[in-house]
Amino acid sequence: MLGEFLSYMSGLEQWTASLCTAIVILGAAVIYLLVRVKTYRRTVGLLQQQNEELATVHEELAAQEEELRRNYNELYQSEEIIRQHDELFRLVTEGSNDGLWQWDIITDSKTLSERGWSLLGLPEKAVTTKEQWKKELVHPEDLPRMMAELESHLSAQKPFYHIEYRVKSASGAYRWILSRGKALFDGSGKPVRMAGSYTDITDRKFKEERIKHMAYYDALTGLANRERLKEIVSETLPAAAKNGKQGAIIFIDIDNFKLINDTYGHSWGDKLLVSFSVRLAALVAEVGMAARLGGDEIVVFLPAMERVEEITAYAGRIMQLLEQPFAVNGHIFHVTASAGIAIYPEHGDNVEELLRNADMAMYSAKTSGKHTFRFFDKSMHDLIVEKTLLEARLREAVPNKELKLYYQPQCNMKIGQMEGFEALLRWQSPVYGIVSPLKFIPLAEETGLIIAIGKWVLKEACAFCQGLYVGGQGRLWAAVNISVVQLIQDNFVQLVADVLAETGLPPEYLELEITESVLMEQFEDNIRKLQELRRMGVRIALDDFGSGYSSLTYLKKLPITALKIDKAFIEDITFGDTNTAITGSIIELAHEMGLVVVAEGVETKTQFSYLKQKDCDMIQGYFISPPLAAEEFTAKLRE
Repeated sequence: MLGEFLSYMSGLEQWTASLCTAIVILGAAVIYLLVRVKTYRRTVGLLQQQNEELATVHEELAAQEEELRRNYNELYQSEEIIRQHDELFRLVTEGSNDGLWQWDIITDSKTLSERGWSLLGLPEKAVTTKEQWKKELVHPEDLPRMMAELESHLSAQKPFYHIEYRVKSASGAYRWILSRGKALFDGSGKPVRMAGSYTDITDRKFKEERIKHMAYYDALTGLANRERLKEIVSETLPAAAKNGKQGAIIFIDIDNFKLINDTYGHSWGDKLLVSFSVRLAALVAEVGMAARLGGDEIVVFLPAMERVEEITAYAGRIMQLLEQPFAVNGHIFHVTASAGIAIYPEHGDNVEELLRNADMAMYSAKTSGKHTFRFFDKSMHDLIVEKTLLEARLREAVPNKELKLYYQPQCNMKIGQMEGFEALLRWQSPVYGIVSPLKFIPLAEETGLIIAIGKWVLKEACAFCQGLYVGGQGRLWAAVNISVVQLIQDNFVQLVADVLAETGLPPEYLELEITESVLMEQFEDNIRKLQELRRMGVRIALDDFGSGYSSLTYLKKLPITALKIDKAFIEDITFGDTNTAITGSIIELAHEMGLVVVAEGVETKTQFSYLKQKDCDMIQGYFISPPLAAEEFTAKLRE
């Protein structure tokens, strides 16, 4: 038992030792496993950390790859855009009508597209620097403007470079170009490069010049017109004043120019004007200019005269210039002119005032007998003011019943009996008193007021004449003076017919008195109208015969019934000079032509006796009776 117990115990010890060994081994294994587990965990942690880092790196690489791909795409697109832009630039360069240019400001190197060179007809790279371009191609007159514009842009005063100037082409002729461009500036604001274009605007410039010429120059004569004259005078006069010199306006009007137009036609008058303008322009080219204001009104401007004597000398030379004959369509014309002169600054300090005053002086020259010139003075202005005020009052004369007719008897010398009367117009103004017909009739003709006044006179005279007959005073004729302004009206014949119908006066008791000068205005047309009046039965008297043209050629063409000898011939009868014989000859000539002769202005017995001896038909004048108011005339008839 013991043995078994000892053996059991011995086995137990062995088992215990083995168990302890096993436990030790198991502990060691556990410890080892724990170490390995810890190491594993550490390794796993490291791996997880590395994995996370790798994942982050992967994401970063993916992002970089995406960015690279995007950059690549953008680069590709940029290259495509650049390629397209290059292609577009090439197409624009080749297809553009403009020349494109670049200028390296640092190196002064200039390049120009092929089109740019072809515009000027120059070989490519004929000019490679801006300095060459300026010196060899730019027109000298335009260079200062071009450089000023360029400097304004390069100094940043202007955002763009834009200038028109002329450049020399291969043929040596200049062409107009429009140059546009813009500069590139570095960080310090210094211009380094510039690019732009050239546009050929030669045709446009020529058109502009033609338009400007049409706007500033007379189409017929080629002289400057009013607008151009005003510009030149306004620009020039201040310099003349600064230099102590005088400017002068010479206002020229050809005498009786309207007569040439009416007799020969406007085409003849135009050719005469052209010939005169050519002569005048050549005369004043070195000292001034000539301009046409319209019609036959031509102005000479002398911008810088030292003395009044120089101006007088030029005015005299202009008068002499006109005295030389003009050949038009094989016909020789001898013409004269009247001129007025206004001096700057004495007679005005602006162009309008100078023109106005020179015009006044010209009018004074006209009224002084023509074919001369006058310097302006203040009295001329006073006359114009007076004339303006007189015109204003004259416009009110008819409606205010200020006009009145006086009647001067016309007596038959053979039977000593009154057979008619001349209606004479008088104006009793409440402001001016009795105004002479010599003063207001020309004014009425000039302003056109004579049309209304003449109609009133005609109607008043016809009504008075018919009234005498109705009142039992017998049949007389009424002689009424007709102005050229009335006669040239298209409705004049109808007007006479209407007045006769309205007043009831038979046409054969109306006599219209026409002067020679009146007939010469639109001669053929006036003759036609007078012939119509004669067919109506109206009598026509040629007034003031001997004071005008007195042409037998014209006299034979006139449909007249009576000839009134000018008063000047009647006055000379008293003195028995050579005009006495002329008066007798006029009476004989008129009788041979079947005309009634009327002598007006008979004031003395000597005149009366001579006219009776020469068988003058009718007389009129103070020797018989002065002009009488209607009431006085009626009373004289009753006597």
